[in-house]
Amino acid sequence: MATLDTALDPRAPAFLDNRSTAQAALRVLEQAHGQARDGGGEKEVTRHHARGKLLPRERIELLVDSDTALLELAATAGRASGEPAGAGLVTAVGVIDGVECMLVASDPTVRDGGPAQTGRRKLARAVELAGRQSLPLVLLLEATPDAGRPAAPDPGLAQLSRLATPVLCAVFGPLDAWLAPLPDLSDHAIVVRGRAEAVRVDLVAEDDRDALRLLRQSVRRLVTSRPVAAPDEGMAPRYEADELLAVASADPGRPADAREVLARVLDGSDFDEFRPQQGLGLLAGFGAVHGHRVAVLAGTDAVIDTASAAKGAELARLAAAARMPVLVLANPPVPGPDDHSALLLRELGRAERITVVLGAEPGAWTVAGPGFRFTWPVGDLSADPYDGVIDPRDTRTVLGICLSVAARSAPADREVTP
Repeated sequence: MATLDTALDPRAPAFLDNRSTAQAALRVLEQAHGQARDGGGEKEVTRHHARGKLLPRERIELLVDSDTALLELAATAGRASGEPAGAGLVTAVGVIDGVECMLVASDPTVRDGGPAQTGRRKLARAVELAGRQSLPLVLLLEATPDAGRPAAPDPGLAQLSRLATPVLCAVFGPLDAWLAPLPDLSDHAIVVRGRAEAVRVDLVAEDDRDALRLLRQSVRRLVTSRPVAAPDEGMAPRYEADELLAVASADPGRPADAREVLARVLDGSDFDEFRPQQGLGLLAGFGAVHGHRVAVLAGTDAVIDTASAAKGAELARLAAAARMPVLVLANPPVPGPDDHSALLLRELGRAERITVVLGAEPGAWTVAGPGFRFTWPVGDLSADPYDGVIDPRDTRTVLGICLSVAARSAPADREVTP
């Protein structure tokens, strides 16, 4: 493999401008995260704590293994559409008793007056990812005190019945508010201080902490598939992650330099480029992130012509055959008459993929199809089409978590039509 070099000059005006723009966007993002963490506001949070109950993120933090990575998904979803930031729901990938799980927790402090469309989509996306990645699904559900209305949107229970992975559910309060069929679609149902006679319930917990203890116990007993052996962490990149703030272009129409991104994300900044003399509209190659092998596709400042699409499609085919995830770095496309991305999209549908959007309005082929999707703070911070807006400096960490999940779940014959 070749070691990537860098052309960034920390003294250059463009470097300083880009970094300043990124820092401003991150301040807005942090404000949105704060709104999501605040839930329904100080009054509602105080009232909830006074009942001896925990907030959704507090429940998740106590449920997962200490000192393990936790990746919250779509934390700011709904903000731009006028709904509460986070849409009254917390979804995350976390580790429980050594097992990576998809966690869904409703926020009873958020009273939005009715089911929020963004929350419905957010929950559906969590269920979709759990099924695709073979992640046990752990539900932490609670009704608001008024009228027994669920704090999270109606989950559309049909999706749960199709999951091939374990579903574990804890209901904090009256079970009727979450519809009687719910426990029958789970492998283990726990009710906290609620009625358990009407429907099948496996355990009744005394309080929130007891429910979390029982959930950890249930994961230990019911989840027979253990995670794959963790690979080596891999050599750290040769360049500082902080410089990714300057890689994000201040010009919305100008693509970020994918090579500069890879130099700060890949193990050892090592990249084995694939067909470098062909198809200059796409950068393609192989590398590793936290010890996980990964294929890479990134748009450049050229259109997707026939040769570029063929090169990308071949790399995606090789990656799928090797059960290797494809990392797509999505840049804004340059308008042009020749767009042959349909071929590329078809082959990408046969591979596991993780997409990171580096610029506003990326090409359609980069964000269509299955797999994790994240974006840098370059556009709408509600990020409804994505699984989260991430700090560019956290890109390597986020990819490491997603690649660990993909390595655990990789099936032998996965084929998904985008």
